Order: sequence, then C-alpha cells, then structure tokens
Amino acid sequence: MRDQAPPTLQQLVLETLLKKEALAIFSLADWPWNLFPAAFERAFRNNQTNILRAMVPAWPFTCLPVGILMKTPHLETLKALLDGLDVLITEEPCPRRRKIRVLDLTNKDSCVNQSQSYEREIFYQFTREKTVETCPYSQVKKYLSVIIDLEITKNERDECTTYLWRWAQQRQNSVHLCCPKIDILTSGYFPTAIDFLKSVDPHCVRELQLRYILIKAMGPFGPYLRQMRNLHTLHLLYIQKDSSLSGSEELEEECMNKLVSQLPKFHCLQHLYIHYSPALVGSLADCLRCLKKPLETLSITHCYIIQRDLDYLPQCLNLFALKHLNLSYTMLDRSIKPLGYLLERVKDTLQTLDLAGCRLKDSQLSALMPALSQCSQLLRIDLYMNELSLPILKQLLHHTAKLNKLTEETYPVPLECYDGCRVLGRRFDELGPQLLDILRSERQLKAVCFNAAVCCKCYVRYAYDLKGSHCWGNPAAAHCPVMPREYSYELWLKSFGLLNL
Repeated sequence: MRDQAPPTLQQLVLETLLKKEALAIFSLADWPWNLFPAAFERAFRNNQTNILRAMVPAWPFTCLPVGILMKTPHLETLKALLDGLDVLITEEPCPRRRKIRVLDLTNKDSCVNQSQSYEREIFYQFTREKTVETCPYSQVKKYLSVIIDLEITKNERDECTTYLWRWAQQRQNSVHLCCPKIDILTSGYFPTAIDFLKSVDPHCVRELQLRYILIKAMGPFGPYLRQMRNLHTLHLLYIQKDSSLSGSEELEEECMNKLVSQLPKFHCLQHLYIHYSPALVGSLADCLRCLKKPLETLSITHCYIIQRDLDYLPQCLNLFALKHLNLSYTMLDRSIKPLGYLLERVKDTLQTLDLAGCRLKDSQLSALMPALSQCSQLLRIDLYMNELSLPILKQLLHHTAKLNKLTEETYPVPLECYDGCRVLGRRFDELGPQLLDILRSERQLKAVCFNAAVCCKCYVRYAYDLKGSHCWGNPAAAHCPVMPREYSYELWLKSFGLLNL
C-alpha cells in the first residue's frame, strides 16, 4: 500500500485556522489571496457558516462560484452567504480587496459521480478565471449579480429557492437576479412560476424548458416569453391539449391559435427540442416561422408530423444551416420526399442525424439515400427500428460508406433475419461480416452497430457490432415505447396518445 503524501504547510495552516473559528475570522484581512479558495471550499464542506459569513465580504475575487460545490442546497449555508453579501452591499469593504460582483449558484459541471477533489479543482479554476462583473444580457447595471438556474415544479418551491427569491426581491435596487436556465413543470396553471418570472430579468434567460403544460395555461406566461429576446435553447415537452376539447375541431383550432399567438419572435434561438407534444401537431410551420436566426438543432421526438408540416421543413428559411436533426420515434406521413429536400439543403452542415424508431419502409428510405450520401459532414447517424429489407440495407451502406467523417453508426437488422418478433441471430451472424465489409471497403470503421427490435417476451435486444454479436438487456424499455415487429402502427400510435390525431 502506497504511503499518502504528507500534508503541505498550507494544508496544516488551513486545518489550524478552521478549527479555531474566532482566530480565522479575526485574521481574514491578513490572509493571502491564494488561501481563500481552499479555505472556503473546506468551510463550505463542513457547513462552518460563521466562517463563510465572514469570508464573503473579504473575498478577493470578483466571482464566487458556489454552485460547483452545492450538490444539495443547504438553507443555513445559503443564509450565511447572503448575510455576507449584505455586508458588502451596506458597508464599505476593505479598500485593498476586490469586491464580489457575481454570486454564481449554477453547477458548471454536471458530472454525476464527480469526486470532491475534482469539484475542488473546478471551483479553483472558476474562482480565478471568472471575472465577469455584470450579467452580459442585463439592461440594468447593478452592484451584484446572483446567477441561478431556476426549477419550478407545480406550485411548490424549495426553501432555498424561496429564501433567495425573497432576499433578492428586498434588494432590487442593488441585486440583479439572473436565471440563464429556467425549467417549469406543471400540469395546470402556474401562478408560482409567474411570481418568480416577475422578479427575473427576462433578457438573461438563455435556456427555457416547459413540461407538462396545457395550452390553456400558456396565456399568463406569454408576456414573459415574449421578453426573452436572448433565448438560445427552447424545450417543449408534453405540451397537451385540454381533454375537454377532444372531438371539437373548431375549439382545437382556436386553442392552437392561442398557443401560436403566445410565441415570440425568437431573435437568438438556435436549439429547438419538441418531445411528445400532441398539441403541436399541425402547428410546426407556425412555430418555425417565429425564428429570426438559423437553427443549429431541431429535435422532434415521440411526435407526429403531418404532411403540411413535413412539406414546410425544406422551405423554412432558418433550417439551411442545421447541425443536428433528430426525428427519432416520430411518425412521418407516407411522402417523406420533403425530408430528402431538407437533407440536400443541410448537406454541408449536418453533423448528426437520428431517424431511429421512425418505422421507415424500403421505398421511404430509398427516397432519402441520394440526399443522405451528400451529407459529407455527418459524424453520427442512427437508423435503428426502421423496416428495411436486406437489398435496401446494402444499398444504404454503400451510400453511408462514402461518408468519411462518420464516427458512430447504428443500423437496423434486415427484415429477412426475423421470425415473427424473434431475431434469427445465427442467420445475421453470417450476414454481419458481409455488411461490415461494405463499409470497410471505403473507410476505417470506428463504431458500427446493427440493432434488432426488442423481443416483446424476454425484452432482450440482439446487436451485432465490430466485436461480433451480443444480446443486450433493454434499459430503454422503461421510457421508450419501442414496438416489436408484429405490433401494428395503430398500437404504436396509441402508446403515444396519437391514435385520434
């Protein structure tokens, strides 16, 4: 067993100081600047609120990036930080110290299992490098910016968020509450969200996620959405119609017009994600017309795109520079030629294409092949869960073999290798090397996989990759309604709630 390195002199000094709070607080004015990050990190871990409260006014950097350390919000620790900021706001700080201009409560690194030593390194890095004194998107310059990613769930607020919000409300003249990312989840009206949005600068919002919202609830939110002129990323998940409108075309159309009327002119939007939102069926063109800047990402998943919306895609003036197109597990109308026209338009920019689970037939995918073979910048392609015969699959591979930048490829197992819902593994084991040779004839392969549909009896998925054949469990079964081959299209649509569209 290797011996641990002996503690450094600085570590010994820190341990001594933090054990004697009164001495640490008394001597803060004489601390060298490079001692602050390590001392703060240790005091924060140990919830030493008295030391934290005293360190904030003496902090020698313009930014205090606490969010990196705050995996789980702790109210008493937050109160200590805000008490320290009150001293800065109300009293004249030591003239040789730089003033804090930014309290950053966002998590700059989202790694789930990151170690404390890794968090410490990130904290030190952001402490020394982050020198932004004011929010770049704010129209009002104030003494202090507090940056936080806001999550509003139903009509509930966690006590830390509530305390911070009230604290900022009482100091509006000197504190700027900046929320670059807002996540709103509610199944009905959202007065709680409105209360928060009244105190947040809408110009700061860069990413917005709306989940489980009825169209009728969008009305009060509309004015705030229209003020988010710097919105960069928009997620619309589970946007639903009111069930009481089912069967009434006039009321449904009126409801859709109401939704579209709430959408602003998106001056900066570059990433649009739409997931399982039946309410948006037929209104995709109206949503895209709100764009004022070319999109980089268009993701429409677990949805239904009717023909008029599909026809509009290649006509949209702001889709010519797409880098990422994701239509996975989305039902497309039979004529998908417009999708081919769109691929032709973005052939010089498209980097990822995901058509997994679209249930495309031979004729449909054949119509896409000429355009697909021109997408020279593609890095990743996923065509899993499309119903292709062996001849068409081979044609497809001849086209994608010429795409030299591909680093990750997923293809379906051909129909000839199924017996009902059961994949004939031995048969495909014989075909696998032939199919890989088609790709190898043009370029070196990095990550290629042929995936079969999940067996509806044992929930195991057969896969064939560069290492040979495997049978995988189905971790996606819990959240992804993959359809076994013998299921009908109607059952698949019903699983999405789209049968009556």
